Amino acid sequence: MVAAGHSDEVAAGLAMLEDGGNAIDAVVAAAFAGYVVEPAMCGLGGYGRMSAYVAERRELISVDHYLRAPGAARPDMFEIDEAKGLKYYETPYTEGLRAERGALAVGVPGAVAGLYWAQRHLGRLPWAAVLQPAIMLAKAGLEVTWPLVLRLAENLDAIRERPELTAMVLPGGGLPRAPGQVEPGDRLPMDDLAATLTRISEEGAAGFYSGPVAEAICAACQESGGILAREDLETYRPRIRRETPRRYRGLDYVTCCDPVGYEALNILEHFDLAAFRPDALEVRHLVAEALAASFVDNIAHYGDPDFIGPGPAAALSDPALGARRAAMLSLERALPRPVAAIDPGSGDRAGIAERLKDVPWPPKLAGTSQMVAADGEGNMASLCTSVSASFGSLVAVPGTGIILNNGMGNFDPRPGRPNSIAPGKMPIFAVPTLVALENGRAVFAAAGAGGYRITTGVLHTLLHWRDFGLPLAAAIAAPRVHCQGKETYVDARIDPDIRVSLAALGHRVVSQADDPGLNAFARVSAVSLDLTEDRLDAASGPPWYGAAGGL
Repeated sequence: MVAAGHSDEVAAGLAMLEDGGNAIDAVVAAAFAGYVVEPAMCGLGGYGRMSAYVAERRELISVDHYLRAPGAARPDMFEIDEAKGLKYYETPYTEGLRAERGALAVGVPGAVAGLYWAQRHLGRLPWAAVLQPAIMLAKAGLEVTWPLVLRLAENLDAIRERPELTAMVLPGGGLPRAPGQVEPGDRLPMDDLAATLTRISEEGAAGFYSGPVAEAICAACQESGGILAREDLETYRPRIRRETPRRYRGLDYVTCCDPVGYEALNILEHFDLAAFRPDALEVRHLVAEALAASFVDNIAHYGDPDFIGPGPAAALSDPALGARRAAMLSLERALPRPVAAIDPGSGDRAGIAERLKDVPWPPKLAGTSQMVAADGEGNMASLCTSVSASFGSLVAVPGTGIILNNGMGNFDPRPGRPNSIAPGKMPIFAVPTLVALENGRAVFAAAGAGGYRITTGVLHTLLHWRDFGLPLAAAIAAPRVHCQGKETYVDARIDPDIRVSLAALGHRVVSQADDPGLNAFARVSAVSLDLTEDRLDAASGPPWYGAAGGL
């Protein structure tokens, strides 16, 4: 089974399974297909995180291929815009939006490195075979869809300020035509991207991190005032770990080292949610409280463990913190808003993950989307892949078809904080790519798109599926709430009486509705295994963003 953000991604993954590949082959093929068909959401110039269960080895592996700050980055490289409030990520805006858009916003991309490592070490098929669906899609040209037109329209003025990007996604300078009732939509030529993908298929990660592609990436950045250098690309390494699984409702699960997801589930483990209806006030309240506490604790204390040490990350994901936070929650009232962070303590440093040694790199040959897959041998994989905002930094690399990420905006631009900028550092990435086991078999995997709302989407799907026994598609479709410590965002489909009651408990309630132009509660793709019937299932939602299929 494969579920993902686009039907072409699902088709690419299923083609790998049909050719004898495993779930990791399927997810990697789906991701590279996504780099063609979802250019606003993900791409070769982006990054991601993957969790995988390798059944033959009985091993859970996390492939953290998030962006890194370039070697010339400094904690004070951006001036704070004091006139604006905090961003969605609880950090301040920068003057001229230099950390949010443009060449200075570009972090060292990890997408190709991480997926190359995962496929060569955990997959089965030849590397070149896994990239073939993406290459074929690129050669055929990008079929314009309504979601793409919406993203283009949303960023139209900014795109038109950049000739290289305009040439790539706005041929002729105007919006391309989306499909009508009878006539198809336009197709955008992707010949440059097809050539880049072909080079990567022939040379492996070296085809991206060295040679003419790397030279073009650095030139595009530096000519626009950026600091990304050849050495940054040549020395990039993904972070590979064997995570220590956490427990939730009898499941052993990993998230690719996302401490927000761990803390939230560690809190909810102390409450019998199944004693209530899925749409009960108590469930909405407790989930919002768990998310709020987890976000504020992590925003205050999390930093790259390679730079500030493993203590904070270990403490934030430790069940002991979850127990402390659960004891602070009440069914009678909400925590005071804004929710205050607490000291997470020291945690068990040995309990995070075993870090695998970096391999020699690059080998010779061997906005965000989501892909998950399961195969008949018991393997499961979950991937979140992104360029951050829609069309990333808006920096397009001439002659390559690549759009670069704007992930430097995920750091805190203020010096002296756990998530401050440092050369080679990864910023906070509060997004779970969740894989869960039961009795030694992989039974659930989920990933999402939509910034921090990914956490609420993935965790709600798990709760609805595990605590309340909903079928997978219904678990994804069920209404959600989201809170990062201030407002509690409530799906407009939730009973108005529940919203009134949440406000009475002390929540600052904001009603929102998902639609094709607003990803209010994340899009989610998931696969599951019913151990009783030995049946796999797959689903994606909302229905206008996602697909699923199987063999």
